[in-house]
Amino acid sequence: MERLSAFGERCTAVGDVRGRGLLFGVELVRDRVDFAPDNALAERAYYRCLDAGLSLKISGGNVMTLSPPLVIAREELDWALTIVEQSILAG
Repeated sequence: MERLSAFGERCTAVGDVRGRGLLFGVELVRDRVDFAPDNALAERAYYRCLDAGLSLKISGGNVMTLSPPLVIAREELDWALTIVEQSILAG
């Protein structure tokens, strides 16, 4: 959660990061003024994640939802979060 929150503060396309336990949501927006959903960015980022071998869901059209297994190793979680961050930054 710390890593995603820090990324969300640096990346203007992230409107909100929320989660509980190992369920995370990264809301993608066009800008942080009106928080208009950026469904197109969410779709592009989703397919980039799939191409990199990471499966996730899109909720509400603009929220990338990650739910890794409870037995995930720290290295695997870092790998997944790197893919998510890179897919969003690629626009």
